[in-house]
Amino acid sequence: MLSAPRFVTVLVLASVVGIGVSACDTNETAKPGASATATQKPGETSAPSAEPTTTEPTPEPEPTSAPIAVDCNGLLSPDVMYAYNPNFSLETNFTPAADSEIEAIAELGGLACGWVNQTSGQVIQLGVASLDEKPLTDLKNDFIMNSQPVPTFGDPRVVEGYFTMAGSTGQAEAFSGPFWVSANSELLSEPGDAEPIMTAALAALGQ
Repeated sequence: MLSAPRFVTVLVLASVVGIGVSACDTNETAKPGASATATQKPGETSAPSAEPTTTEPTPEPEPTSAPIAVDCNGLLSPDVMYAYNPNFSLETNFTPAADSEIEAIAELGGLACGWVNQTSGQVIQLGVASLDEKPLTDLKNDFIMNSQPVPTFGDPRVVEGYFTMAGSTGQAEAFSGPFWVSANSELLSEPGDAEPIMTAALAALGQ
């Protein structure tokens, strides 16, 4: 059995140890208001994140025709037209029919021509554009889907020909090299009617 002084000493030591432990616990406790991370103050807002940037695709330039080296009389000479029909003459102030391929050629900057029958007033329209490969391919694909291929406008190995009827108007197309040649008229009821005009125009263009 412990003597009284020894028992008191043990009690005192126990008390001291208990006080020390309590003091350590108090010191290690987080101080009021302190935190590991900063707390956003009332009224503050987070910085907005950067808006994602988008790059707009560059639009493709509109196709345009390269200059055509001949004029209307060079495209179809008076002799060619006389042989075709002596009653036709070149219109000096020709305006292509609205919504026609000839109007489209004129808008591309190509050559658009018209010959009028002095008796009936019927007109043969003829146009030519010199285009880059992509617009030419797009045109060919469109005519493949919406027109009838024909082999009568030249050597089919180098000339792609098409013919269709739009109501009473015959529409002939030919592609050779960079050139798109187009003709239309009520007088063109079949590919054979357009053949002299198309082959003469292609020859004038060196095709």
